[in-house]
Amino acid sequence: MATRRRTSAVKPTTVKKSPRTVVTKKSTVTTQSVNKVTPIEEVKVIETPVKVKPEVKLISRDLYLQDVKNRWQIHQFETQQLWEDIVKGYNFVSPYVTKSIQYVISVYNKEFGTKTTS
Repeated sequence: MATRRRTSAVKPTTVKKSPRTVVTKKSTVTTQSVNKVTPIEEVKVIETPVKVKPEVKLISRDLYLQDVKNRWQIHQFETQQLWEDIVKGYNFVSPYVTKSIQYVISVYNKEFGTKTTS
């Protein structure tokens, strides 16, 4: 594709321009001041509640350690109860699971067991 060439030729001007004359016009305009009275709106006061730091009674270090020990004993008791419940559930479900496994094995052997050719 051919590129288009642009020329930026400047034509010389030999005509001198005459300086401009500035004409100032004075106009008299009378201005009147207009005082507008705007009514003042009533200010709404919104009361924000004051935040007060609650009074907290701190416990001593000995009481805190005793509290931690008590909570740990409660935790130990709850986990022992949970373990006993899991054992009871396992003992209840295990005969049904073994029976179902034996059933699946017997059906599989019946269907896909070794067949004798006649």
